[in-house]
Amino acid sequence: MGVKHTPSNIRGIKLRKMGITPPDDWNDIGQVRTAKKQEMGVLCTAAIYAGIEVGGKRYSLTAYDQTELMAQLSLVKEGAAAVPYHADGELCRMFEAAEFMEVANAAIQHIFYHRSYCNHLNAWIRDANMETLDKITYGAELPKKLAQSMADLFASAGGGGT
Repeated sequence: MGVKHTPSNIRGIKLRKMGITPPDDWNDIGQVRTAKKQEMGVLCTAAIYAGIEVGGKRYSLTAYDQTELMAQLSLVKEGAAAVPYHADGELCRMFEAAEFMEVANAAIQHIFYHRSYCNHLNAWIRDANMETLDKITYGAELPKKLAQSMADLFASAGGGGT
């Protein structure tokens, strides 16, 4: 006798692979919402960590990379003409301030977009019924009201949507 592969069993396996404890009761909307928010958080972090491309070069944005980027950005803002940094797989070299600012600004916009989008997904999850929860995925188009909120946020922040 094998394992019965019900939709909730398959979703549970997927969540466990992501490091998320699946709901004990897939009919309990509170438990499903909690798992869905955790899932969106993991996917948001993965999207941020995947990084950006600037000038044909890739720059990962892991937590370590973000810390290093902010430290170098601080030096540039204090007047440094150049700071050490590197694209993925390349040797560290000195980036002129303007060149580094291009990378830093792209990174900040990327992080801002994904964190804001995840925040709006969480609001959607909070208000969703069980049927809608199944349809919420990372990358999904937000409902009209939340999409407008995102647009307003980016407009207020001077752009930054990706």
